[in-house]
Amino acid sequence: MSFNDDVSILTGLTSSPSTWLVAPRGASHLYNVNRHPAATPLMVYIPPFSPNPGYLTPIPHFLMPYPTAAINYRWSPSRSESPVPTSPETENDPDLDFNFTTPLTWPTPLHDVLAGYTWITENLLPSGTNSRRDIYVYSSHAGASIATSLALTESHHHARMAVRGLVAWNGIYNWSMFLPDHKINRPATARSKKLPPRPEEGSALHMLQMKMMGLFRAPVDLFDPFVSPSLLFQTPGMNAPSSFVQAAAVSSLLERLSSVNSDVKPADILGVTEGLMMAAPRRSALVFPPRKSTLKLPHALLLHDTPTEPATKRKTATRKSSLASSMAGELASRTARRRKVAGHTFEAQATELAGLMRRSLEKLEFKARLQWDEDFDVEAEAERRVTVVDVGENEGLELGERGEDAIAEWLEDRIRL
Repeated sequence: MSFNDDVSILTGLTSSPSTWLVAPRGASHLYNVNRHPAATPLMVYIPPFSPNPGYLTPIPHFLMPYPTAAINYRWSPSRSESPVPTSPETENDPDLDFNFTTPLTWPTPLHDVLAGYTWITENLLPSGTNSRRDIYVYSSHAGASIATSLALTESHHHARMAVRGLVAWNGIYNWSMFLPDHKINRPATARSKKLPPRPEEGSALHMLQMKMMGLFRAPVDLFDPFVSPSLLFQTPGMNAPSSFVQAAAVSSLLERLSSVNSDVKPADILGVTEGLMMAAPRRSALVFPPRKSTLKLPHALLLHDTPTEPATKRKTATRKSSLASSMAGELASRTARRRKVAGHTFEAQATELAGLMRRSLEKLEFKARLQWDEDFDVEAEAERRVTVVDVGENEGLELGERGEDAIAEWLEDRIRL
């Protein structure tokens, strides 16, 4: 069976409430869908990384109470090796006609996820002209990049089935933060020579940085707002370099020097370097959602691990794991909004996106309400719509109890089973 075949059931186990269904260029693993009314909100789970072919994506156990669809995707370095050899008995089997020529770098994963999402909205929509079904998306790490752009661009408020909420943990919302030219990797002040700390070796963030060159064709791909959704709200404020690891000016200098021949006088080399220190373009705000669109920013819960090197000294305090039962969640949200984070961390990623989404809410969606509701608390509502929570330290890709409790309570407030 090729990825271009029509949707069909691959596996249906009577002992398990899960079913595999394949959409063009992608697959959806359905869990618990038939155990709830068709109008029950649907969870869409996008794995943190591209799963191995044929691998059954495990659903996080905090999603198990809900009807859930997991969308698999392909995102890995392009294959340089030959296709896997087949036996004479299977070489003509159409069911094994996998396409190994498709580059698996960006934007292939985006196309896969969109294909799976389209199948979901076409096949899991309740019958009846007035029936509606909300979608909530969850992902983490690299998968959260696609999940966030999906949530932001498929949240049409008039649609019968659309994204209403996003939950993401340790997501990458702006891949350009990995580049040396990004302001987060520069000294805090013009006088300072101390560079901010880089991702700690062995950490999940460092691992993503190491994989980056294999996941993207070129640095310019990092500026695609569908993989860096923060760039839906603002321009990057930097030029796309030709190298993932060198500053744009350094890359340009090396390229120019490589063209210098032995006959060039040393004094003439100065002319080669002219114009290299051009000022970076200014970062500018963008209007998102567009004023004439039907998009409405979804509710969002952005979780992040505690940075290994916090930007500021924090007082140790006992926090309850519950998100809404105490003021800890609100305090964490306000702190994450106002405190600048030194260096590239998952906290910096979440803080930037949350700030951009809240600014959009204040400038666009809430502006009309302020005209008739003088008591409307813009700041409090923006923080309720986009909540940032520090979930402490976690091991690898396993979210700890603190984060799971926060997600469970957030979902319980929005999905009634």
